[in-house]
This record gives sequence, structure tokens and C-alpha cells, in this order.
Amino acid sequence: MKVLLTGGGTGGHIMPILAVIKKLKNENVDFLFIGPKSNFNKIIKKEGVKVKTINAGKLRRYLSIKNLFDTIKIPIGFIQSLYIIYNYKPDIVFSKGGYASVPPVLAAWIFRIPVITHESDTVPGLANKIVSKFASKIFVSFSDSKKYFVSNKIIYTGNPIREEILNGDKNKAKKIFDLKENIPTILIFGGSQGAKKINEMVLKILPKVLDGTQIIHVCGKNNYIELKNEIEKLNIKNKHRYKVYPFLTDKLKDAYALCNVVISRAGANSLSEIIALEKPGIIIPLSSSANDHQMENAKFFAEKGMVILIKEENLTVDIMIKELSKILRKDDFRANMIRKMNKHNSGEKNAVNLIAEKIINCAKI
Repeated sequence: MKVLLTGGGTGGHIMPILAVIKKLKNENVDFLFIGPKSNFNKIIKKEGVKVKTINAGKLRRYLSIKNLFDTIKIPIGFIQSLYIIYNYKPDIVFSKGGYASVPPVLAAWIFRIPVITHESDTVPGLANKIVSKFASKIFVSFSDSKKYFVSNKIIYTGNPIREEILNGDKNKAKKIFDLKENIPTILIFGGSQGAKKINEMVLKILPKVLDGTQIIHVCGKNNYIELKNEIEKLNIKNKHRYKVYPFLTDKLKDAYALCNVVISRAGANSLSEIIALEKPGIIIPLSSSANDHQMENAKFFAEKGMVILIKEENLTVDIMIKELSKILRKDDFRANMIRKMNKHNSGEKNAVNLIAEKIINCAKI
């Protein structure tokens, strides 16, 4: 069976695709991934998957000079996709959305190859709204997303996460990060690209929190050098308890295993991992996310008492310290958050298993 994979070039698109690849690896499946040039392509290749790059134009719904150039890229990407798909002849296409998925999905539709797509966020982006018109099945992570799509195509699956993320090792983490188990650990990250506002907040709270906690901070590749330099200037006690990294790949699961609380953006993948691992979280949605989808993602879980939501415009040192203290010092409050996540998880289907099963079944039709 041949499966064509496609999606945009961010971690939000690639990580669920990786989860599906790993699940189907033992099912005699041949994979080909089509996407834009991206550092994430290396991760796909590590799994033994062939990668073909195409020109991909971003679909913006606001005025920008970039729209002019990207409008040219879209038909070029479509022609490239036609050529690749004609030669590869896949049995099915699995699209994870993002602007890069549109040309391959249109090309697959031309050749009458079945397409299934997955929407991670509560509010779908423009690309997935387009892709859904050509898809035979639409998987959604949030029940609230159903209103945006044709109802008879929708299958509620949840968000596929890599199984290995659930199998971190606390003892291994202590050695990797040179931290102690008996000190509360805070894991902070802003998604695959980092988050400047969260990084700035971290610098401000360090003098107040390092007395009683230790921190693993994933700041993003573009922010790493600048942040490192700022940290060096700080004259604070227990600076050795603060560990900063541009990104974590294989070690993220161990950081999760050790941590007591997570501070994160509201990307669907990050939220899905936090909930699945039942880690109390403080969620700071990106205020400029398309369709405000990060805010909607965060609200879904915050209204059910599973996470604490702080709007970006309300992000201050005092508020962050207050919410951290609430989680770390109030046992009943923390236990209640974990109990609600556990209840949610017990009612969830295993998304990656369900998606893998549907890919196989749809390819056989």
C-alpha cells in the first residue's frame, strides 16, 4: 500500500504525521511526503520516508506584498504535485493541513485518489477548509470543529500524538538535565518556533522562582543565543537550576516525565500532549494566531478546568507567580486538574490507532 503524506512546514503539522508513520511502519506501507522546504523534513527522512519538496504559497486573508509572490507559487506547486503523484501512484493521501497541503490534495483529486485530512485545531484554517471540499473523510481533534465541515464526512478522533512521548523516564531526565527529583520542575516551551513573549516573562520570574523550583526551558532556535546572553547577565541565586535549550526532540518525553507543571502556547499538539500526560498546565495562547485558533483551543480545556488560561495581554510576573503557586502549593487544586484530565482521557479514543485504521480501510475501498 502506498500512502502519500502532505502538510505545512511547522511542527504542528509534522508531529502528527510522524505519529501516523510510526503507527503504520509495520503494516507494509510505502510512504512519500510532499511539502515545502523545511528543517522538519529531516525528521521525516529519519523515519525512512522519501521526501519531495514543492513550491507552496501561503493563503493569506489580509493585504501583504507576499501574496503577490505566493500566488505564483501555488500553480507551480500544483504542477509539481501532479508530476510527483502521477509517478508515485499512491493508494491514498493523508493531509495534515497547512498551506502546503492544498496543491497535492488538488492534484490527487484530479487523479481520483482518495484524500483524508485531519484538523488539529478547534477553528480550521483556510487551507483545511479548502482541502475538506476534496476529502472523503475529515478527522477532527475537537468536537467543536464539527460545525465547520460537511457532517457526513466527519470522524472525531482527537489529535494523534507520538506514542513515545507517553513513555518518558524520570530518572533518565534527572541525568540528562542535571536536575533533582525532589524539587518541583517547570517545563516551559512556546511551540516549534519558540515564543518571544514567554521567553521575556521567564527572564523576569527567574529571581522569584528558582529558590523553590527548577526549570527546563525550550526557547526556540532563533531566540537561543539572545536568551543565553541575557541569562549570563543575571546575578541570581540557584542559576544552575535553570536549563535552557533551543529545542528538544527525543529528550522532550523525559522532560515531560520529570516536570510538575507545564507553561506552553496553545498549539493543538502541545495541548494534546499535556492533557494525555495529565500535567497541570498554564496556557498562554498566541494572540496573533490565525482565526484566533490558539485561544479557542485553550478555552476548550480551560472551561473544563483542565488547564489555566492566561491571555497574552494579561501576562505579567505577578499573575504568572500567582498561578504557579496555585498549582505547586495547593494540593487539592492540582489534584482536581489532574482528575479532570484523567476523566477526559478515559473517554478519548486512541487517535493515532483510529486514524491509522481508517487510512488502511479507505485505501482498500
